Amino acid sequence: MSHTRRSFCILIFLFLFSLANIVSGFPSGREYPPTFDYRNGYWFDSWGFNRNVYWGDNGYLPNIAYESLGSERELAYSLGLWFMSNYPQRVERAEAILDYVQRWTDYGYDADNVVRDNVPQEEWAWNADEMAHMFNETQNTIAIGDCEDMSFLCATLYVSAGFDVVLVSPAAHVAILIWLPEYDNANYYWDIPDDDREYGWIWVEATGESNPLGWTPPDYSDGDWISYILSISGISVEYNPKYPQAEDEVKVQVKIADSFGTVNEVSLEYSIDNVNTMLEMEKTNSFYEATIPKQPEGTKVICKVSVIGPDNLIEEYDFEYQVGSVINFSFFTLEIVVLIFALILIFLFLSRIRNAY
Repeated sequence: MSHTRRSFCILIFLFLFSLANIVSGFPSGREYPPTFDYRNGYWFDSWGFNRNVYWGDNGYLPNIAYESLGSERELAYSLGLWFMSNYPQRVERAEAILDYVQRWTDYGYDADNVVRDNVPQEEWAWNADEMAHMFNETQNTIAIGDCEDMSFLCATLYVSAGFDVVLVSPAAHVAILIWLPEYDNANYYWDIPDDDREYGWIWVEATGESNPLGWTPPDYSDGDWISYILSISGISVEYNPKYPQAEDEVKVQVKIADSFGTVNEVSLEYSIDNVNTMLEMEKTNSFYEATIPKQPEGTKVICKVSVIGPDNLIEEYDFEYQVGSVINFSFFTLEIVVLIFALILIFLFLSRIRNAY
């Protein structure tokens, strides 16, 4: 797909997205433009993280990455979901996300672009949703940020688009890696300690318009940097029986792919007539399991599986079932069955005619 056609498709998406009012929630400060609190010479966001320094328990690295990934996720996360839906091939999707960020962001120094109470900020970090709100494709407005701002934006888009992501912090820099071993054009393939994988992480450097996917800048090719794994890889959920009857308990199994040991908790919440019950899922071999008790016929059971990782990063999966239901064929399915039956009758009729002659 050409860059022009790709940009046109993204413009259409964002226009329809705004009409449908799909986006809910707010970026930092739970409002936009965000608000910040000045304390002891530093600016803090509504989560209590310091936007002026990267270090320490309250520093912005990696803390504010989770502001756009957890329960407060908003615009940036939704953009990644769009790429997931519209680019089925992982390599093409990964390239498209980097192209998109490079198109709608420009590098700029904090002191030249961030002013609080008339004071230029020598160091400042924006989270992914704040960056996503700064650019406007219909008005051709670019978001200005530096390395950590672009990295937080990229990280959220890649996570929501189905990639495992690592924030990396060499000296005086921030970038990300994504797990894409099938990519052929990287100049380095990295191995992250203790992730139970081999070499297959590739660098994503959004600070220049022409930096290709997989290009590790020479200054950082020594691997001397700190890494922060952000992703909980995709979860798959199975429940059986699919069409439970009144005498059936329902066993729910959750499999988590490549979690790097970062899973803190897996839980199952089910709701019946607006009464919620929480079950902690126990790990059995490679699955997490829980059992929903048998329910009377006609009961509708609404379920949510939550996988909680570091810094309350959450992946969720929703499903529901009704006790006593049977397999329902849609009208379209019935049409197919009738058509197949008719074709069989025609075939038998023609075969009989052929045999008669």
